[in-house]
Amino acid sequence: MRIMYILRSFAVKAGTERVISDKMNYLSDRGYDISMVTYEQGSHPHAFPLNHSIHYHHINAPFFTLSKYPLWKRVLKMRGMRRRFREGFQQAIDKEQPDVIIATTYSMKLLDIVLKAKTGACRLLESHVACFTIRKTYDYRHHPLMRRVAALYDKVAFMRIKKFDCVVTLTEGDAHDWGLHSKNVVVIPNPVTAYPETVLPHDGSGRRIICVGRLNEQKGFDMLIEAFSLISEKCRDWHVVIFGTGEDEHMLRGKIHQHQLEGRINIQRPTDLIYDEYMKSEFYVLSSRYEGYPLVLNEAMSCGIPCVAFRCNYGPADAISHGVNGLLAENGNIEDLSQKMLWMIEHPTERLAMGREAREAARRYLPSVIMERWNQLFRKLTQGEA
Repeated sequence: MRIMYILRSFAVKAGTERVISDKMNYLSDRGYDISMVTYEQGSHPHAFPLNHSIHYHHINAPFFTLSKYPLWKRVLKMRGMRRRFREGFQQAIDKEQPDVIIATTYSMKLLDIVLKAKTGACRLLESHVACFTIRKTYDYRHHPLMRRVAALYDKVAFMRIKKFDCVVTLTEGDAHDWGLHSKNVVVIPNPVTAYPETVLPHDGSGRRIICVGRLNEQKGFDMLIEAFSLISEKCRDWHVVIFGTGEDEHMLRGKIHQHQLEGRINIQRPTDLIYDEYMKSEFYVLSSRYEGYPLVLNEAMSCGIPCVAFRCNYGPADAISHGVNGLLAENGNIEDLSQKMLWMIEHPTERLAMGREAREAARRYLPSVIMERWNQLFRKLTQGEA
């Protein structure tokens, strides 16, 4: 079977890129003919290794560059780039002859071209973020006039989504929201990248809390810093390590300085050896304002460490059983998050027990389990059963 993935780029070491590379490699290893199309990659290297058998096509259509132009010029250049993408995409289809084409919600502006391409392939849409954040009305939620204009954009965008053969979401909560726009919604969580055969003993000697993610508004690291500042005097020998890069790095470092937490909260660049970093940590904290599904929770849990997270939409409540393998704080409540972190610090015996439960719960997300659900979906789509 031939599967084609369409991505804006494959350059950032982030959760979506990692899980898509894992899926492509898994399918390629099992006889699928996999191809990948990007259009904003430029000369950047691939974020994660791909099997040599995966066919790669790049269309030079960097839409993100349009923002630097005045409106009239932006419109003209947008038309040219869309034409370039349409032609390059059709050429890739003609060469690969895919049975299934998979686009993500990060390419919303190009879904009409994906739908109109000349191909007999089934078209599938993957959602990696919460449905409500896809809406332009969410972006302009504080601007009443622009919100009206954005509502028209959303109406057109979601009409396109209805034409896809299937929408795949990561959680049941998000599936409910997408179900308002598609008759065929399937829930398939992300698989863990790996499940270590053995884990190191998390005896608390490291006194380290780990966090991973893009340094942006969504991930809520500003709230994490505030939460840790509330308890820092009660756990003087503990520290936080954040692995990530992003547009909020300067602001976050400023907050760390403001609370005089230099050396207690450290921001480090992403690493390919993140599992080694989980092993060195005592528990994980997820401070996101919203999620599609936080893969990092399952990764951390597979290494035998429990997690503390906001009960945000969507994902943390799917992965964490409160009081069993981790703790859930009220969404956006910084005081509650700080108290959950402090409880985890002050209860080492319970923390270790939660870590053991977390590792067992992560088995639900083994690649062999999750990818079999993708196999079944592909068969249903191509055999007309979906």
